[in-house]
Amino acid sequence: MPADLITDLDMIRRLAAAQHDRFEVMRYLLEDEDALTDAQIDRLVDHIAAPIIAAIDCTQCANCCRVLDVYLTPDDAARLAAGLDLPVAAVTDRYIDHAAAAQVGEWGRFRARPCALLNGTLCSVYAHRPQTCRAYPAFTPDFRWTLADLIDGAGLCPIIYNVLIALVAATDRLPLLPDDLCAVIADAPDDSGAC
Repeated sequence: MPADLITDLDMIRRLAAAQHDRFEVMRYLLEDEDALTDAQIDRLVDHIAAPIIAAIDCTQCANCCRVLDVYLTPDDAARLAAGLDLPVAAVTDRYIDHAAAAQVGEWGRFRARPCALLNGTLCSVYAHRPQTCRAYPAFTPDFRWTLADLIDGAGLCPIIYNVLIALVAATDRLPLLPDDLCAVIADAPDDSGAC
């Protein structure tokens, strides 16, 4: 586990609120940073996030399953139906709210919060969970332009909080020139072997 990771949710809430201004300064710096492409920033974020994601066991937390709205697609409904051994119509009737989702331009949203499929801190249909759940938390692609949403989630998710704290330290060194970025992520070349 990377040193000094914080996973206690109460502490994360307090620290995320205390660090909010630093996170916003980082967002401003990254949005205004012209020396780095979006792809270079995404590579830096992936490099920093990977060991943190690997070190934090989401099944010990499941806060996202308790507090976030989960938006669904028809494919998610079909996958859930298979996992629950129910017809899609039954899954839709029991678990999916189309009207609330339509208000924000989505197909469906889980009716309940916490998620009705959560059993303690474990998903009872993990192999059949929605794509939104599979991807959460998503840092890339387009980290620079999704950072505002991640900052909003910093007090909810230990992974998001710890990644943002690590990124604040990296962005304190901005402007990074592309060569400096290569030095930071030298052990993580892309498929072409170039930075």
